[in-house]
Amino acid sequence: MRDYGQTNIFDDVMKEDESFVIVVQEVTEQGGQLQKRVLREYPGLKMEGMRNLFEHLKDVYLSENFSDRGKYFDLTVYTNEDYAAENIYAHVKRYRNSKEWTATAK
Repeated sequence: MRDYGQTNIFDDVMKEDESFVIVVQEVTEQGGQLQKRVLREYPGLKMEGMRNLFEHLKDVYLSENFSDRGKYFDLTVYTNEDYAAENIYAHVKRYRNSKEWTATAK
């Protein structure tokens, strides 16, 4: 996933049969507070399927319209189905009025 500007700290410990989860969220602002809304979740992906779907989702959400209060779209890949925040494999955000993905720390 280095192609996306994200350093993958799991490369040296990845299992051959590792599964992945991709979560698509829109972050909105309401009353000065940011709120995450899960739009899609894709569990149980193998490496090739995850890479293909991640690229596809990046293309799709480059042209997706934000909701009225939407601030950014967030695509996060976790390293297993029982994911938790520390199991992030890749993470990108697309901010309102931008047509680019930004790799950021979660």
